[in-house]
Amino acid sequence: MGSSPSSLLLAALACALASAGTAACSEESPVAGSPQAPEADDGHQAPAGASAPRAPSQADAQPTPSTAVAPRTGAAEAALVDKAPAEAEATPPAGAASQGARIYSKARFAWINPGPYPTRGWSGYLGLGGSVALRGGSVEAARTPGEGCDAWYAVEPRGYVCAGAAATVDPEDPVVVALRPHAPRIDSPWPYNYAESTGAPRYRALPSAKEQRRAEWDLAEHLANVAKVRASEGASEEAIREIDEALVGVDLEPAGVPAPALFPFGHLVREGRDRIVNGSTVAFTQVFDAQDRTWVVTSDQAYMPKDRLKPYPRSSFQGVWLKDGRSLPLAFFRKTDRPKYKRGDGGGFEPTGASFARLAWVGLTGRAEVEGGARYLETREPGVYVLEDDAVVIEAAKRAPLEGENDPSAPPRKWIEISVLGGWFVAYEELTPVFATLISPGRGGVPQRGVPAIETAATPTGRFRIDGKFVTATMVSSSNDNIVHSEVQFVQNFHGPHALHGAYWHDAWGELKSGGCVNLSPIDAKQMFAWTDPPVPAGWHGLRASRDAGRSTVVLIHR
Repeated sequence: MGSSPSSLLLAALACALASAGTAACSEESPVAGSPQAPEADDGHQAPAGASAPRAPSQADAQPTPSTAVAPRTGAAEAALVDKAPAEAEATPPAGAASQGARIYSKARFAWINPGPYPTRGWSGYLGLGGSVALRGGSVEAARTPGEGCDAWYAVEPRGYVCAGAAATVDPEDPVVVALRPHAPRIDSPWPYNYAESTGAPRYRALPSAKEQRRAEWDLAEHLANVAKVRASEGASEEAIREIDEALVGVDLEPAGVPAPALFPFGHLVREGRDRIVNGSTVAFTQVFDAQDRTWVVTSDQAYMPKDRLKPYPRSSFQGVWLKDGRSLPLAFFRKTDRPKYKRGDGGGFEPTGASFARLAWVGLTGRAEVEGGARYLETREPGVYVLEDDAVVIEAAKRAPLEGENDPSAPPRKWIEISVLGGWFVAYEELTPVFATLISPGRGGVPQRGVPAIETAATPTGRFRIDGKFVTATMVSSSNDNIVHSEVQFVQNFHGPHALHGAYWHDAWGELKSGGCVNLSPIDAKQMFAWTDPPVPAGWHGLRASRDAGRSTVVLIHR
């Protein structure tokens, strides 16, 4: 079938480094405490591996794997999430088994078309390890005559998928069986395990010692340093740095799991790049030991040495669902802890000796008092005040940027308000605020007049709409396609290369950080992806916000 990524998908994935699969919004990574090259978060191009797309065809059939790998390691951390309203609950994991006839993806992109014919105007797609229910409940009922494909199938809730090299209705297809354990965990804010590369090579098969030496010029020295660090059990960061600075933060513990049966996937599954350069990121699903090293299986079924990867700490930050007595105005605290104040015996304000932790929040009463030129805000903690200059204050909007009258019989219209310089985000249903949080906008602040936002790492201001949603998308730098952010989670495009998306590589919420996209914490990104319109149908990995998809959430961004 002749589907290839449209400009929408290309834009969607370019913003993180520039951002996805091939996307593009640059950012600085806090890993190892040093700035990194722009990350795939602004300037989205196409999802991983789609930078030079071509139409899937029967000629793309892949070699049959001999056996499936063992289940991936790691567990979802859904317990961290302050649950959203029922309508925002996540769909089950992409690889979860379910009843009924389905069509299964055998590629990074199994396109869902609006009709049973080839078109560039795709409606969505299935990703690796994904599947979607067939319409009508059976393979026979779903099969539809069409053009450009021997077997089109109608899928839920709309659209058609071509069975062939990229998809199959056989749940026991060897490629499907092999990919299933590696499907992204969409029940978690972290669909994959994530790490920063220190120049790690990517191997298509488990390499021999000779192949490792050829690909890793410093292999002997590197492995000797790994052995030294392991021998210095409990060594401090300073001691490790003296041995090899590149090993600071690297997890050198063996997996304790033997090598699974490996298999030769083709280009429909695996990206072509052979190295992930310093500062780029890696998404992986499984860890195992072989040939005196520990290896990871990447999201696209390549193999990388774990001793050249620095795992990212997982941010526990999340915003506030405005329910159960929580309401605006409220205050967040970014960068550092902030002191609490009270009225002293002399009537003036003085510190209580306690503090609001960095990234904490507190409700405000709306009352303020001025003393010595400073403004103190009364909090909902009895007798406690906060200095206004210490707080990110979020107040409810007075009007909504929505056009026309809402049909009272329809669900409330949704929109999002974002302040770039304030570093905050509020989700609304009509004029009712339902969620508030801190975000990390472009490190360039707001755009300069006459200069494209992408050139200054600014976040565009104005009124936009969600026009594409992707469960994960690999973002590639617009200036250096060797720099990638792998499988960035819960991407929502709103303006060219700019998107709302999770950022697993930092914890600087409320601060100017990205290359122009709007970074949300992984937990917030997951919740907002589920909350916004249009919803992504169960099983779909990507969605174009076309008219058939329904209403789109409005995004209003200002200074």
